[in-house]
Amino acid sequence: MNTRHLLIAVALAATSGIVMADTAYAQSTAAQGKTRAQVIEELKQARADGSIAIGDADFPKTPAFVSTKTRAQVIAELKEAQARGLVNVGDAYYPKLPEFVSTKSRAQVQAELAEYQKNPDPQGLYRGY
Repeated sequence: MNTRHLLIAVALAATSGIVMADTAYAQSTAAQGKTRAQVIEELKQARADGSIAIGDADFPKTPAFVSTKTRAQVIAELKEAQARGLVNVGDAYYPKLPEFVSTKSRAQVQAELAEYQKNPDPQGLYRGY
């Protein structure tokens, strides 16, 4: 007997949910006031003018590119940037570092080397700090 009551309760709950959903749908469509044909036409218009995305490939919709420079101007700008070292060729050149300029003369570096060879650091370069 308990199973029978349980099945009846489940059936009533399911049908009441369907009735409630149908009522909510009817109220929302009545509030909008558009027919199915109007909505389809609006969708077609939105697809035609590009204001709605059809797939992932065209999202977000970007305006068509219109160049304001000639090919010769772009090539001239590229050559100028390459001459100034502003164009990276690959990952090995990123970020662009300024060229090293030594602040010591060759004689000063050789004197430092001779001093180090007389009194070498027992730990070497790797002291751990």
